[in-house]
Amino acid sequence: MKAMRPYLPLGLLLVALPLWASEVKIGYVDLQRALNESNRGKKAKDEFKAEVEKLQAQLKRKRDQLESLKEQLEKKSAVMKEEERANLEEEYRKKLRDFERDYKDSQADLQRKDSELTGAILKELQEVIQEFGEREGYTMIFEAGSTAVLYGAKAADLTDAILEEYNRKKR
Repeated sequence: MKAMRPYLPLGLLLVALPLWASEVKIGYVDLQRALNESNRGKKAKDEFKAEVEKLQAQLKRKRDQLESLKEQLEKKSAVMKEEERANLEEEYRKKLRDFERDYKDSQADLQRKDSELTGAILKELQEVIQEFGEREGYTMIFEAGSTAVLYGAKAADLTDAILEEYNRKKR
């Protein structure tokens, strides 16, 4: 019975709802779909993709320079003086550390940028959902991806209506 406990409060709430409201109106929204299919979501995805491509191009140039330096070191190290070889090896190690640091930093920047873009749109979507729910007299609107919604009839799916309203408000 322990597996059912997380759903117990939700079940009790759904049973008790008729006592509080004359008409129970429940719907759900697929936030991931709304995020991906909204005009602002598509624009954010395009901006993010451009940012990724820009960073990848920068990292590729640095990696190519690093590879060139490595090849130079492998080909010429046998004929170089000890001091020249040591300097070239040190330069290679330094550029390798810089590349690794740049790679990690770019990954963190991309993750932060994605969170910022997604978070802003999700906040706006939640505001639209709240306004829609109040205006249309919904008792509750769930998120389709949450574990609380195990089944939802297609008629209760409000995603298209929310997308339409969001796109109209957030041109």
